Amino acid sequence: MRRILVFARRPAPGRVKTRLSPALPADLACALYRGMLRDALDAAAGCAAGERLLYWDEPGGDEELPVPAGLAQRVQSGADLGERLTSAFAAALSAPGDRAVAIGADCPGLAADRLEAAFAGLQAHDAVLGPTGDGGYYLVGLARAAPALFAGVEWSTPRVLEQTLERARAAGLTMRTLGRLDDLDTPAGLARWVAGAAVAPPAHARHTLAALRGMGLLPPP
Repeated sequence: MRRILVFARRPAPGRVKTRLSPALPADLACALYRGMLRDALDAAAGCAAGERLLYWDEPGGDEELPVPAGLAQRVQSGADLGERLTSAFAAALSAPGDRAVAIGADCPGLAADRLEAAFAGLQAHDAVLGPTGDGGYYLVGLARAAPALFAGVEWSTPRVLEQTLERARAAGLTMRTLGRLDDLDTPAGLARWVAGAAVAPPAHARHTLAALRGMGLLPPP
């Protein structure tokens, strides 16, 4: 079975997109994160899958965020991101033939076709990675559980992608790498994304675009 795992934080001012300050106040950074998360969920909904799961970082509720029907909600389990990914993939790859792809909610350039490409890559490879320009990745997919892939990685540093690839080689995993996309994490990244979207608004990022238009950072459509 194909499974899509969306890893997300509970949207609350001061808890999400904190690196966008001081370019955006906490409430606007949260509004932007909500938009990006809704676009990530739309991307998941647009890709063929037997199951789609939203993994929150902590228990609780968010009545203001509409969650698509048919999307199961879970709570991440583990002390760090590596343990949380390991746990989620262990549950998602419980039977022969299972394939799972995990994404975050920080990459408005991610569309459903990129998820389809990831699953296609898993037909011939053990793992798939989608790199970001800051040394991390926006997507990871597995055809079989591989706890070693996430062990001892220096999360939230420019070494994440490099270390993950090193662990894949050490574990004997075959790897497919997708095209680069950029997370929207910093004021400089926000400025670049807004500049590009002002010229050519991406059709798949409608909630992110709406959030930025609501802030006056993009003109009306």
